Amino acid sequence: MAIKFHYLVPIDFTPVTENALVFALDAAKYNKGEIILLHIISHAKERIVAERNMNDLAKKYENSEVTISTRVVIGKVLRDIGIIADSLGVQLIIMGTHNTSIWQKIFGSPALSVVSNSNVPIVLTQQDTSFHKIKTIVMTVDLSRESVQVVKYASRVAKTFNSKMYLVGQKYSDEGLMQKIEVNLKVANGYLKDHGLEANIHLLENTNFEKNLIGYCKEIKADLLAATCYQDGFSLFSTNLVQSLSENELSIPVMTLDGEDTSTGSQFGFITQ
Repeated sequence: MAIKFHYLVPIDFTPVTENALVFALDAAKYNKGEIILLHIISHAKERIVAERNMNDLAKKYENSEVTISTRVVIGKVLRDIGIIADSLGVQLIIMGTHNTSIWQKIFGSPALSVVSNSNVPIVLTQQDTSFHKIKTIVMTVDLSRESVQVVKYASRVAKTFNSKMYLVGQKYSDEGLMQKIEVNLKVANGYLKDHGLEANIHLLENTNFEKNLIGYCKEIKADLLAATCYQDGFSLFSTNLVQSLSENELSIPVMTLDGEDTSTGSQFGFITQ
């Protein structure tokens, strides 16, 4: 049975975030999901104009298949999107991501700042990202045990769209590192099997892994790429790499979540929830 999703779409009235709304709308049609549009303002005096613009946007995309509602909230964008998503009980945040400047590449993009402040998984879309029924999901697994956290959320999407799952890890020459990768792949695959999902496992060369990963996504025609994000810059899937993946040349949407916020003290305890 498909899982009903409630989607939160942050809106700043740019084409990028409007395209995120189009993506969410097409996704919601598959499971009779509901969409909440969110616009965050700095001052109360902005509310009247913001609410009018939000209502106009909702009316523009009004249809009989999906319910669209709006929220205008006073707050701080980077901090409060995740808090609001949690309070509303949504399952996914669909967020348009703007191309990063050279300074943002150094200090971090706004989109990844939202990820670090959210317990709700986020799907990052580009202006050129268009929705295709999610038939194929590529999920990355690295050396850290937290990397398998995203499997829980990717599996929910897979059940909704009856998707094929591909677990991808790096190929190391070091035997100890390969053992860590194999353990994490086994844990992730076991979780999927326990939830009635099958997955293919594929190892990619460690050198130029990001390029190899996008190449593999192109080869199997991936519709969604899932990766846990870490604030630790030394981890494979640090914010810098996930940021780069979110701007991939194929415009594949990237689902991510903050590995630090969702981890627990026990080994793989988070994945059983």
